[in-house]
Amino acid sequence: MHHLFHSMLFLSLCLFSGMLAAESRSLQMEYAPVAGEFTPAHADQWVFRPYQAGTRLPMSGEPNGLVFRLLLPDDVNVSSSDNLVIQPRYLMKVSGWFRYQDASDWKTVTVGRLLPTVAGYYSTRDLVFELDAPLEKGMPIYLYVQDTGGKKPLNVLLVDRKSYLDSDVRFSRYIAVLYGMIFVLALINLIFYFFIREMPFLIYSIYMISALISLFWQEGWIVKIIPHVGMQWMQLGLWLFGPLSVLLFYQFYRSYLGLSRHSRGGKLLIGFQVVYGVVVLLRLLDGYFLDASMLNLWTQVANGILMIGAIGLFMLTLAYWIKGYRLAGYLFIANTILIGATLMRIYYAFNFSTGNYWLAHAFEVALALDAILLSLALADRTLSIKRERDKARVELERVDTAYKREQLLAEFVRQSQALVTDNRSEDFLRELDNLMFSSIRRILRVKGGVLLVRENEKVWQRSFGEGMMLSRLIARITKERRESLLDACGRGEIDVGDLEEFPDRRGYYQYLMIPIKIREHMDYCMLLVVPQDQSLDKDLIYGLREYVEKAVHARMDAENMEQLQRSARYDDMTGVFNRASMEVHISHMLELCADGGRGLALAFVDLDHFKGLNDSMGHDFGDECLKLLCQTMRDILPKEAVVGRFGGDEFLVLLSGSDYFHATEVLARLNPALQEAAPALNNVALSVSVGIAECPSGQKMPMADLLKKADVSLYAAKAAGRGCIGARAAVSSG
Repeated sequence: MHHLFHSMLFLSLCLFSGMLAAESRSLQMEYAPVAGEFTPAHADQWVFRPYQAGTRLPMSGEPNGLVFRLLLPDDVNVSSSDNLVIQPRYLMKVSGWFRYQDASDWKTVTVGRLLPTVAGYYSTRDLVFELDAPLEKGMPIYLYVQDTGGKKPLNVLLVDRKSYLDSDVRFSRYIAVLYGMIFVLALINLIFYFFIREMPFLIYSIYMISALISLFWQEGWIVKIIPHVGMQWMQLGLWLFGPLSVLLFYQFYRSYLGLSRHSRGGKLLIGFQVVYGVVVLLRLLDGYFLDASMLNLWTQVANGILMIGAIGLFMLTLAYWIKGYRLAGYLFIANTILIGATLMRIYYAFNFSTGNYWLAHAFEVALALDAILLSLALADRTLSIKRERDKARVELERVDTAYKREQLLAEFVRQSQALVTDNRSEDFLRELDNLMFSSIRRILRVKGGVLLVRENEKVWQRSFGEGMMLSRLIARITKERRESLLDACGRGEIDVGDLEEFPDRRGYYQYLMIPIKIREHMDYCMLLVVPQDQSLDKDLIYGLREYVEKAVHARMDAENMEQLQRSARYDDMTGVFNRASMEVHISHMLELCADGGRGLALAFVDLDHFKGLNDSMGHDFGDECLKLLCQTMRDILPKEAVVGRFGGDEFLVLLSGSDYFHATEVLARLNPALQEAAPALNNVALSVSVGIAECPSGQKMPMADLLKKADVSLYAAKAAGRGCIGARAAVSSG
């Protein structure tokens, strides 16, 4: 707006300088209606009436026109350095009769709006007679005026040619600058259209170019560009390019405001364009293909529609502006300027003013201001659209990122639940932490981290990361900053900082501490170490915090589920499988064996004299004996062996791929190992009796039969004096 104000001020000063440049003098006149053919030789027969310059005369009411006689004062010496300028400029045809000195006849010259002067630098707005030589003194000047339309005034000026030309040429340069500026703006916006493909830019460019062509045609410059253009083509160009620019003008407004054909404003503008186009077409047909009897009517109707459309567009843009659509303000101001210029043009068309270049070229200036305003409107609209698109893109990215986080969370939950149901997990918590760390790394480039938990006065931590060096770095950070981190965590504050004092051989890092709300009286936070070039913007941090909180809750749920499942599968005291779990394992392995899988050996292990130990040493001692027995079995048995408590002091051992003899060889090491572990029980030596049964590969055997065979073998071991392995039992499946 600042640059726009300076441009308007500069143009006003230029116009004002043009207004004061030319010196002129108004001439006295008389007039008479033309009844027949007029010639200066018979002028004495005509009755001339006095005419006051500026008085409106019904020229269209005189079909043959009016003759004006200019009376030159005695003190005026009309020489060849003068021009005769007729106003107003909108006259169809003016013929002038001049009697020069030393000439025997009158010279006739005809000028008009559609017949511009020969001199290329003359303004065709003025009807100018260039006086070739000094006029004969005492001889009047006759002007034969023909025109159509309403009442019009007339004024004739005697202007010094040099002064007139200098001022007109100077002002024409200003107008040429305006035209050039309009063309450049149209070209720039056309180039923008090919880059951003926004339709308002294309319509704006076509509208401005068509308006320039219309002005060129009206000024008569087209005659100087294209020779031999007759009156008919001049009139056709005026009737085509003027209405075309009007239709494009309203089309631009509709496209700029985004008014669809189904909206109320869109329907109004489209309706106006259709009605105006039809009227213009009828005027064109009547003027060129019919008798032109209704030409004036169609012209007046077209002008009336233009007035209604301008008022309607004025109200429409004002309504949009008031409703908060800021960009409509440009259109409102531009439309207001054009309306004001149109009113000036109407005033100028039906009035006269001495050298008033402002009125003469108000429409050109208004069009230039309109071009500037609409270019600013397009630029502002483009920036607004870009901001909206950027905002929508950011919002879409935020939604997409949130959706990805939800997918990662769902995947982590599935993996943690699968880990819970996997009975082969040796370090469940470590594997669960690794799963969570892997999911976090898909959001952020995390090098390592640590989970810090303070519950009441107890603090524990679990670290994870890449390599030993980074683990040491995290350990140092945790050791030196643990209390401050936990205090910030207790306040729910996110902490981000550099770790320049903790350099690693691979570079410098920064940390991100995320507090996690779990339950009351528990401070739970996650410290993440990331490279220093990792961007930690606000959206990323808060999105990561939300994800980590949900992931930690899912981790705790998985840990609770694992504890519940462990309680359901394992014996609480000894830590081995309970009887129900063992029955599931036996049933599963028997099915595999029946389907041709590996053979199976089942052993009953019974602690000798356990009741006596309980009675004499106490139940606590008895529990310690059972724990020692289970620990010893885990130490000497193969890793694939499955150990479970069957009840009391009886335990089951499953050996896949074994038979009676291999199982005997393995379990024979059990009693010697118990003897070596005697110091752990105050030198009380323990012994076990073992009964073994087998199921060969491919044989279908019920679990009850297998257990019965092992039980028979166990009784054989007890009958043989305990502390040994019972004989192989032969029990039929029936």
